[in-house]
Amino acid sequence: MFPVFLGEPVSPEVQAATLAELDVTLQILEDKFLQNKAFLAGPHISLADLVAITELMHPVGAGCQIFEGRPKLAAWRQRVEAAVGAVLFQEAHEVILKAKDTVSLADPSVKQKLMPRVLAMIR
Repeated sequence: MFPVFLGEPVSPEVQAATLAELDVTLQILEDKFLQNKAFLAGPHISLADLVAITELMHPVGAGCQIFEGRPKLAAWRQRVEAAVGAVLFQEAHEVILKAKDTVSLADPSVKQKLMPRVLAMIR
């Protein structure tokens, strides 16, 4: 997701492969971890839920609607948000969700420093 956040183009092949891998990962999260439980570790929210939701909000911040078409995952997200509180949930993810919109405001020197590392990771 780094190139998206930095406003750099991503080849269709890399994007397709990344989204396919994400789809597989989301299916594993639903099938192996969430199963039919309210939260990942059982009936109550845990650190596992907080870490997982934060990771899943990164693709959302890059414009991927990962919860669409996944009612089980969307319901889990809603339960996590309700358990944390809507205001705190939004506040906790505010930077992630606005990253794509604020990339053009970033210092160009920071972008220049990050770009080689980002490109090395995705190749």
